[in-house]
Amino acid sequence: MTSEDRRILELFAERVRTVVPAARISAFGSRARGTAHPESDFDLCVIVPAVTPQVREAIYAIAWEIGFAEGCVLAPILLSRDDFDDAPLSASTLVRSIRREGVAA
Repeated sequence: MTSEDRRILELFAERVRTVVPAARISAFGSRARGTAHPESDFDLCVIVPAVTPQVREAIYAIAWEIGFAEGCVLAPILLSRDDFDDAPLSASTLVRSIRREGVAA
């Protein structure tokens, strides 16, 4: 991960935690691996105690605002803590990939 991508990840995490203090945030995908191209999106996993419409809307708004200001597309996925840790989704290739290559904020 580049230092610029790390800065954007930390900025996103700081803003998300004003909405959900217990949020766990990780970057994954090409930016986490350091193989991104200039047009690559910025894959982010946000794990929260519960995904509600209000939380989803707030986090997507934060991603849009930061992405607009920084000139990149932030692409967050939101998962509940239970879904990420214990539910059938926890065995998915997506979650395995996030666990393997994720860069925590």
